[in-house]
Amino acid sequence: MANNTVPTPPVTENTEETTSLDTVLLVLRRYWFIIILAALAGGTAAYYLAGRQNYIYQKTASVLMRDAKTSSDASSERIMAELGIDSGAANLANESFILKSTALMKKVVEDLNLNTSYWQKKDFREIDLYKTSPLLVHFERIDKQRACTLQITPLDEKRFMLSHSNNQGESVQLEGFYGKPLTLPFAVISIHPTSLMTDAWNEKTVIVRHKPVLETANNLLHGLTVTRPDAKESSLLEMSLTASNPQKAEDVLNHLIQVYNQISKDERNKAALKTENFIQSRLKELGAALSDVDKKITEFKTKSDIVKDTDTTMSADFSTSQALEKEIFDLETQIKLAAILADNLKETERKQGLISVETGLPDSGIARQIEHYNEAYLEYQKIAGSAGSQNPITVSLRDRMNSTRAAANKALSNYRSNLNLKLNQLISKRNSLTERLTETASREQEIIPLVREHKVKEELYLMLLSKEQENALAMAVTESSARVLETAHGSNFPISPKTIQYIAGGTAGGALFSIFAFMGAAMLNSKVNNKHDLPSTNRQPVIAELPQMNKKESRNTGLFIQDEHSVIAECFHILRNNVDSMLPRPEQGGHVILVTSTLPGEGKTFTSANLAAAFAYAGKKVLLIDGDFRKSSLTRRLGGSGRKGLTSILLQQSSDTTGTIRPLGENSRGMDILYTGPMVPNPVTLLSHPLLGQILGILKKQYDAVIIDAPPYGILADTAILASHSDITLYTVRSGKIDKRYLTQIQQLADQGKLPNMAYIINGVNFKSSSYSYYGYGYGYQYGYGSGEPRQTTRKQN
Repeated sequence: MANNTVPTPPVTENTEETTSLDTVLLVLRRYWFIIILAALAGGTAAYYLAGRQNYIYQKTASVLMRDAKTSSDASSERIMAELGIDSGAANLANESFILKSTALMKKVVEDLNLNTSYWQKKDFREIDLYKTSPLLVHFERIDKQRACTLQITPLDEKRFMLSHSNNQGESVQLEGFYGKPLTLPFAVISIHPTSLMTDAWNEKTVIVRHKPVLETANNLLHGLTVTRPDAKESSLLEMSLTASNPQKAEDVLNHLIQVYNQISKDERNKAALKTENFIQSRLKELGAALSDVDKKITEFKTKSDIVKDTDTTMSADFSTSQALEKEIFDLETQIKLAAILADNLKETERKQGLISVETGLPDSGIARQIEHYNEAYLEYQKIAGSAGSQNPITVSLRDRMNSTRAAANKALSNYRSNLNLKLNQLISKRNSLTERLTETASREQEIIPLVREHKVKEELYLMLLSKEQENALAMAVTESSARVLETAHGSNFPISPKTIQYIAGGTAGGALFSIFAFMGAAMLNSKVNNKHDLPSTNRQPVIAELPQMNKKESRNTGLFIQDEHSVIAECFHILRNNVDSMLPRPEQGGHVILVTSTLPGEGKTFTSANLAAAFAYAGKKVLLIDGDFRKSSLTRRLGGSGRKGLTSILLQQSSDTTGTIRPLGENSRGMDILYTGPMVPNPVTLLSHPLLGQILGILKKQYDAVIIDAPPYGILADTAILASHSDITLYTVRSGKIDKRYLTQIQQLADQGKLPNMAYIINGVNFKSSSYSYYGYGYGYQYGYGSGEPRQTTRKQN
């Protein structure tokens, strides 16, 4: 029994190397028009997508930060450095972080009312009407976390039509009047025309979007970048912001810098104000104490009749006492300042906030702890606003704030303990000195404490007056942390979308997508569909491509084509001409033409019969032989079953074909048939007999063309024997049935001479669906051949 399984294609080393380039060239040659259409479609889609995107503009500003690491020759900073006052210079990395904080941007959004935006639909995109809106919407009552979208269409100079969506997503329309409150389910609003309102805006819709302040601030922060444009040691910062309107981007940048400078000034002035209040309270206390001491000294001198000063020894002790009193006062002052700072830390623990680093205490460790706490607090504020209080990073920052505040408390507690210990030591020393003065002094010395107290308080009073002036100077010369070098500037042309790049990318993408799609389909489809699918290793010609018949043609066509003017009949005439061109030219006699295939069902019997008919139509004497001893398809379809045939001649071992060869019908035009004859159990043995060659040699002298319908070569060995007696081998390949890689093995058989003078016939090609122009078939399908029209000349298919 014949095996109908498709043969396994052989594995060749050159398959991978030759497939890719061949596939690309094949796709470009076949589908160039579709690729152009795909490129146009991709470009059009990209243009549409670019048209749907809103315009994005970019503005840039440059500021010079007063970095703590950067030396400065400014006179104000030199004076404050000589007085021992912090100049308030900023750490550049921290200040860059603060500039991008949510708190600052929220302030900008609130000041500029950016959470309410106005838009107009133009073409596919929306245009931001920042400062150019004909309407102004006041939200008199709305939840702070509520977002809404309103569509307002002016009707005339008094009325408008408002549209919004309810909770079910349905559109609700309301008519209102300018300036009058309008109650909505989620807000109470009033709409006012601006100076830009004209009649041209009537019947044009303005889209109003209201968002929470925090959401608007976060959206703006996404488009904000702060970078150092040059060396790392530079204090120059470049701020860039992208927004939907160029004026909006400019205003946001400029106002952000203003808000930052104002907050930085307020923070520094807050500490100076606390110091000023403390100095003023101490001055008031010292003034009252000096008045009291002056009164006591006057009364004591009058009562004691004291008119001169103490001697040199008493003066020296008194000077020492004064120094002690001053040290004691300084310690007491620092203790009170430490107490104030401790109260601030307790208040911060209860209610989180920034802690001023202007403590007035000389201990740098406490200041560093406070600075670390402030950095953690600012970072916590930025992240908590967007990520939430339960975010792991937020929790980590909160723990960091608590640890730095606890460290500051501990450092402050140790510092206060040291101050108290030192104060006790000084007081003890002062008491000892007082006792010594008391023991060595006379009655005149009773006035010394009063005089000493007077001088100490007087010096302290003068010192505080000086500190008050220094503090006032520090407040007066407080400068902004950021000095603006360039205000927000930039092009008023949008940076996005880049329409040309979109179109170029879409066009290229569409073309590449179609090319890759066709390449993928071509590489996945390993079947032979037409002559272009033959592997590059093939060197045998394709002498004909037979078109696929439609259903009507298949029903009306049996073994032989009835309509001599049909397209497929014309194809067989082309095939006959091409076969003639490949046949050798002996001095006398005809040729043996073998027709075979790889599998049954590829149309070799149909091809053999109609090729014979084409030779007969051209006036040739033709013999059609059914060489398939197993299936006998040609014999069965021509009604020759049970009659004598080729097996009868071979079994009788006689070269006499008289009575075995019969004419094929009345209109055979010189075409005879030799059936297979009775079935035999050993076709290969019978075909291997030398008599077969003798018989074919005799028949070549009697006929111009001897056409053998042979079995499939890929299944049976019968064909190899018949091919050895043939002048030409026509290998029929059904379109879409045979793996193209198998043709490499057929090429090897042709190279070995097992398929002499071989050529391909591709049967059942669908020329209507292929993307190349085929002159003969395309012309025939388009115009056809009528009985009254002359037949068009077709070119020979090589």
